[in-house]
Amino acid sequence: MEHWAAKNKEATENQFQRLPDDVVLNIFDKLSDIQCLCRCFVVSKRFSSLIPLVQTVSIESKTWSSKYDCKTVHWKSNYGHGGTLPLGDFAENLITNLVLRPLRELYNRSLFPTSHRDVSGVIFLARLTHVQALNIELPSNFVGDNDSVFKWGAKFTPNLDSVTFLYASSLSKMMESERQQQESESEEEEEEMELGITNRERNRRVVIAIECIKDAVLWLGILCFVSDCPLSHFPMLQSVTITDSKKKGAKLCLSGEKLAECRNTFSMTRMHSLLSMGWSWTLENMRVGYVPVLHLPMSEYVMKGVTIVNYKMFADDDYDAYKAMVDAFAEEQDVFSEAVVQIQEKHKDCMINLLF
Repeated sequence: MEHWAAKNKEATENQFQRLPDDVVLNIFDKLSDIQCLCRCFVVSKRFSSLIPLVQTVSIESKTWSSKYDCKTVHWKSNYGHGGTLPLGDFAENLITNLVLRPLRELYNRSLFPTSHRDVSGVIFLARLTHVQALNIELPSNFVGDNDSVFKWGAKFTPNLDSVTFLYASSLSKMMESERQQQESESEEEEEEMELGITNRERNRRVVIAIECIKDAVLWLGILCFVSDCPLSHFPMLQSVTITDSKKKGAKLCLSGEKLAECRNTFSMTRMHSLLSMGWSWTLENMRVGYVPVLHLPMSEYVMKGVTIVNYKMFADDDYDAYKAMVDAFAEEQDVFSEAVVQIQEKHKDCMINLLF
């Protein structure tokens, strides 16, 4: 019996060995997950010669070490300092510990691997010299909160001008009666508009928004790493996609001219220069708006208890907050992008500077 099993295994291996290189390479392309490619790389000389030619690579959230997790940066909220609460220390800690230190380690290890078979996690990326499509999924620490939904987005530039956060207590399909009445507010809605939300609940949502700022800075750091590590030497790279495991960040897709601009302007040196600008981060940079009921006629959904937060980070003085909010969700084309447009068109006056 054991002899038959061994013979059958040998026959299977021989059949796989007979496959042409292009077929085997296509299988690895379909596999794409970098951890699986790492394991296959050390199986045989043939695999180790073919895997560097893979064109599609995916890095899932489980691949990232806990040292690159957002939990490594802490920020204690304090509402006793008025609207001038400085976030400079938070900015310095965030950029240094969450971005610069771990990504510098990745950068150095990718340049100087400990051995020719150092295939650990993200470090292995530097060995894949023919990558055309890179898909990155980063870990997310957010935990579900009843029926509430939220998402953040940013228009990624070398300066990361701002981050926009959209939170709703509930999201549901619009009833027929709501579709008929969406053009005019009911008395109940007007009363709720006057009541708004409590300061405690507003502050809780602002703290969640600050957690999203952490993610946005991490994404910026990943873009700088992609542009400034050996990956930038890959002439075949055509697209980069970044998401998070909980889908809380608006998907970032770069290709063509956008990717070329990214590779020409993003760098770890740029992250260092942003660190020196962190002193300007205060809660005065934050604008918050509240809409009790938001109808979305295109998708036929209704959001209730909607809070929108826009945080100006490194933008110039001529920064247009409303355009930035729309741009942050432009590529999503979902209920969140429609919600931002509706707020801009019908509830523009709801946005105020944050004062605790």
